[in-house]
Amino acid sequence: MIERLRRILHLGTLGALSIAAAWAVLLAGSAIAQEAGPTLQSAPPAPASPPANQPSFIDAFGRLLEQGATNLRSNLQDAQSTMEKLGSDAREATKDAAGAVVALPNARMLSAHEPCTAAQNGAPDCQTAAAAFCRGKGFQTGKSLDTQSEQKCTSGRFLLEGRAPTSSECPTHIFVTRAMCQ
Repeated sequence: MIERLRRILHLGTLGALSIAAAWAVLLAGSAIAQEAGPTLQSAPPAPASPPANQPSFIDAFGRLLEQGATNLRSNLQDAQSTMEKLGSDAREATKDAAGAVVALPNARMLSAHEPCTAAQNGAPDCQTAAAAFCRGKGFQTGKSLDTQSEQKCTSGRFLLEGRAPTSSECPTHIFVTRAMCQ
């Protein structure tokens, strides 16, 4: 109705006034008729538009995207600071290790292939093997840094028989492969 009234106002002020007066008479007449006559069932009221403070779907979706972006940005910053802290910790540990090696006078790390002998309890004694290796290279003492185990088979008979070898057929030998000599 209001839209019609606006269109009419474009026709001219005089025509608009007369039409506005006609509408006023019509509305007044219908109001009098409603008061005097029996009540008529009217159509159900049109659904109310959402209140101004209730967000629409687009507003809610936009806020959800903004919140996700904010959370992602925060998580990335936390990850970056953690990685920076790990990097600085690793640099400090490397400096400490380098300082410890430098503090050892005449210390050298050497590659070796020295067999570990069996101790009294049957376990391999690789510290004694490392010390013997280092003394052979002109140092006073040494410590084992790395070892390697190998199986040396005396025969291949178990292969022909299709079975697993026994410990007597393929004993395990352990060697010192790196030693810190002083």
